[in-house]
Amino acid sequence: MRPGLLVLATALVPLLIAAADPASDVALCPGMTGGPNAGIERSAPDLVDATGEIAELGTSVVFTLRFADPLVVPDRDGRPFRIDIVMLDPTVPPVDAGLYRGVNRILRYDAVRDPVTTILLVPEGAQSRFIPPSIDGDTLVMQVPGRTLVADEDETGTSPELDRLRWGVVVRDERSCDFFGSRQPSERLVPLSFEPPGGSNQGSIGGNDQKRWPWPMLAVIVSVPVLVLGYSALRRRNPR
Repeated sequence: MRPGLLVLATALVPLLIAAADPASDVALCPGMTGGPNAGIERSAPDLVDATGEIAELGTSVVFTLRFADPLVVPDRDGRPFRIDIVMLDPTVPPVDAGLYRGVNRILRYDAVRDPVTTILLVPEGAQSRFIPPSIDGDTLVMQVPGRTLVADEDETGTSPELDRLRWGVVVRDERSCDFFGSRQPSERLVPLSFEPPGGSNQGSIGGNDQKRWPWPMLAVIVSVPVLVLGYSALRRRNPR
């Protein structure tokens, strides 16, 4: 490969990689008895990618999770499956809680008949409830106000500094688990792409009709012309 093309390809690789999770990687949850080959009676929904975005002018957070198959809710087969978005606010002491390491906020959805989003502030021992996620086939969208996760210094709810949060996802159905990343939150929140004036209604009941472009695609569209021009300039300076 020509050096200029190699530079172009290398620069584009990080932009083309979205936050993805390997398919068919549901396994026995850590710490479950019976060892890794004991088998799983029921399989948790298989998470394949996820995004965490800051919306509504920095005042709320939106998580979009996509699964290998449509979600069947409510889950009436045994204990309902659970989706936990585990989070770390670096200004609050981290806690090891059950399967999770180094977390201090959890957004929890249980696939029951009348679901809610439960917001757990783990070190403080506090919790609150918010509207349930919206589910459309294989996609789940969960949105909560930033003030429920991060203390707002001016107490107006308009500047919660959500970009300091780190997050991850744990999907569990009885003894089976699928982790997005590791059990310790490590993903960053990114600004919501093409947010319309007045904020986003993602995650609200009946409010999933806003069309958004994934931020990696936007980055590629913006970056390709710049990189091509750079490659052309390199060719002119280093002719054969």
